Amino acid sequence: MSEVSTHPAEGGPREIGKASSGRRGRRRGVEIKPGTVKQARSDAGLSLAQVAGGEISRTAIYFVETGKSKPSMETLKLIAERTGRPLDYFLSRPGTMEPRSTAGTAEIERLITVLDFSGALTSGDALLGAERDPDTRAQIKFLMSTAHLRLAQWVQARRLASTARMHFEQAGDLLMTAECLGSEASAAYMMQDPGALALAEGALATCRSLNPVPQITESRLLGVLGSVHTVNHSWQAAIDTFELAIAAADVVQDLRRLSIVYTGLSWAYQETGQAAMSAQYARKAIVLHETLNDRLSLARTENNLGLLLLRQGDPAEARRHLERSVSLYDEARVEAGKSSVILSLSELELAESNPEEAARLANQALELAGRLSEDPFVADAHVWLGLIAEARGEEATADAEFAAAFEVFERPGLTPDRASRNHARYAEILEARGDIVGAVRHLKRALAARSDQRAIEARSATA
Repeated sequence: MSEVSTHPAEGGPREIGKASSGRRGRRRGVEIKPGTVKQARSDAGLSLAQVAGGEISRTAIYFVETGKSKPSMETLKLIAERTGRPLDYFLSRPGTMEPRSTAGTAEIERLITVLDFSGALTSGDALLGAERDPDTRAQIKFLMSTAHLRLAQWVQARRLASTARMHFEQAGDLLMTAECLGSEASAAYMMQDPGALALAEGALATCRSLNPVPQITESRLLGVLGSVHTVNHSWQAAIDTFELAIAAADVVQDLRRLSIVYTGLSWAYQETGQAAMSAQYARKAIVLHETLNDRLSLARTENNLGLLLLRQGDPAEARRHLERSVSLYDEARVEAGKSSVILSLSELELAESNPEEAARLANQALELAGRLSEDPFVADAHVWLGLIAEARGEEATADAEFAAAFEVFERPGLTPDRASRNHARYAEILEARGDIVGAVRHLKRALAARSDQRAIEARSATA
């Protein structure tokens, strides 16, 4: 096992090997992103000695952390193994061992690594104002897109990733093209844009066109595609794709990506009626989100777990998770997606026979989703207002709310599955009222929408 290698001008330790080769020359060290080794060690809760183990010295790890020396590939692999991070987490260029970062982009990468996303955007804006090299500018925009994604700023993230992708496509850089497409897809599915599926599939196809296929990138993009399937309510496709993500590379080494996969599996298993598996993955995801201090992902997973517990008949425990989800959104000062959690609380209040509070929350969610142009949540809010009105015996109001929901469901960008489920739900209401003709009409519309959803899933499976 080698220890570290340094440039001759640096005062760091010499490379140590198990056997002498008869030469005293040093091998060129590996370029790594500043701050990543220390951050990985801190996240893993390890001391310098624990990372070093018996193979190398604590001093060697310290010199790498402080930038006084560059690690050999053997040392970097050891650090990755001990801290549970993939090699790509440390390398300057994803999927390669070639330096890609400039001093400016390295600083943006460092800020993202230490979760200072606002700082990364400020640094990126300043660097864009001075940088003229097209490749470096594209790298900056890609990194800024990543920061926007972590701040739930989907529109800005997608715009920057798209701009960066166009440069990399023209330059023939397929790896970075795939990475940018993946970021575009991530933003698109969070915006409930049906174009997310084509973007994710395009990213994966581009990645797989490389020889050899970069497995870390392939695994990440499979995770993005799995998340798109969950948003599209293609549950079995989501489960299959997430399992492929785990098989494509050692996803366990990247805790953030693993947390996202666990969240997606929890949601998909919940919707396929596998409650025990859903709860298991949700709790695993929460532990990882806590470890990584990923507050927004934690908020979304708390919401999923709260809904699962509510539907399993444990409203008290459900309330604890749902209220924590709202608090996390408030702490992060993020509104995008928050209306979904407010609707979960509305569902809880209705289940506990508090229709007035349920209506207040549903109207609050409707106002927020409307202001943010979040059509899926606008439609869901109308559905819950309809269900609440029906529970109060206000049939005319219920009919008007469902009509408003169906009007939104017809807009471009919403998956047919959402319409299918709610036409079926309204059909049950009409049947209970004795309106058999109306119930049959909405059942037919539910079946037609479900057929459209299956066609989408079939196209995805053969793409």
